[in-house]
Amino acid sequence: MLVVEADVHVRQGLSRLLGLHAGIEVIGAAISGRTAIPKVASYRPDCVLLGVDETAIDGLELLQHLQQSHADTRRVVLAPTGAAPDLVQRLTQAGANEVVARPTGPNDAAMERLGHDVLAPILRLGRPTRPAAPADGGAVRGPAGQAVAAILAAGSPASPTPVAPPAASASPLAPTQAPPPSVLPRQPGRIQVVGIGVSTGGPKALGELLPRLPADFPLPILLVQHMPPKFTKSLAESLDRACKLRVAEASDGDRIERGRILIAPGGHHMKVVRTELGEFVRLTDDPPQCSCRPSVDYLFRSLAEIYGRSVLGVVLTGMGEDGWIGSRVIHAAGGRILAQDQATATVWGMPRGPIEAGIATAMPLEHMADAIVQVVRGAACN
Repeated sequence: MLVVEADVHVRQGLSRLLGLHAGIEVIGAAISGRTAIPKVASYRPDCVLLGVDETAIDGLELLQHLQQSHADTRRVVLAPTGAAPDLVQRLTQAGANEVVARPTGPNDAAMERLGHDVLAPILRLGRPTRPAAPADGGAVRGPAGQAVAAILAAGSPASPTPVAPPAASASPLAPTQAPPPSVLPRQPGRIQVVGIGVSTGGPKALGELLPRLPADFPLPILLVQHMPPKFTKSLAESLDRACKLRVAEASDGDRIERGRILIAPGGHHMKVVRTELGEFVRLTDDPPQCSCRPSVDYLFRSLAEIYGRSVLGVVLTGMGEDGWIGSRVIHAAGGRILAQDQATATVWGMPRGPIEAGIATAMPLEHMADAIVQVVRGAACN
């Protein structure tokens, strides 16, 4: 781990706190992105923790250098709370794997909180590894694979056939590379809600996908983007300006409405509850899942519990495995899963598990909106 931070108090505090963790070795520090470049070449760190100011100019230079010359190095960025709305998008586009909001105040409590906030994404990103094709035909390994094994042991089928299959026995979505969206098969059943999960590269992917959805899109969309508190509100406002649909950061008690996109606020899980008056958003502070809060798994499980087979889950670019178990739950309930293909994903971590397990249709980002519309309307027309 290389810590890059101009504030000496923050730099030394984070180096000390992170160095206490058994799985992290802080091998150096730098006061700026420019002075960090030769240290990256010399130390070859697995991860760089980079603090940026409101302009982020120095940090963007380092991120671009890492992306070009040290692509395997993980990049976690500390951004100032209350920064410009487009800052996270710019940092992500320049190569940041995770962006963490820096709490205000140099006191010890703020430092402890910051150390906790950066530890989770650092551990989630792990050591750099190069993707390799699995030798066993696509079995998913690691924590997600173990969790799926537990699901299977509990009675779920080993094949990708849903536990409660639709009237037609064919899988709702082909388990291999998808045909063009215009020939996606129609299936019995009626989709009632769309859930989307995304992490690294998400703001850019969402900026391409969501504005392509038509103004008459007939369903609600619930979305989890891994982001710290306050940044999700800026993301929602930016997307609302660009989209034909209404986009907002979710609040506890929001009604689930057709044609509305609700984004889980950073730091809170989002789920759906059903009452005699309809379906509503419930925000919780339940423990993180896959080191994430909000968590895609958490949302997807909720959607499967409330809507059963009537869920379309969409897994976009992202580091890690959040969304894989939730996708399995949706699929087991008879729902459908679309996942961004490797060629168009910034990081093919989150979409990889559902695709390789044969429970999701791989889809290029440029075709994802059309595919969503066809699955939703095709199913609704039967």
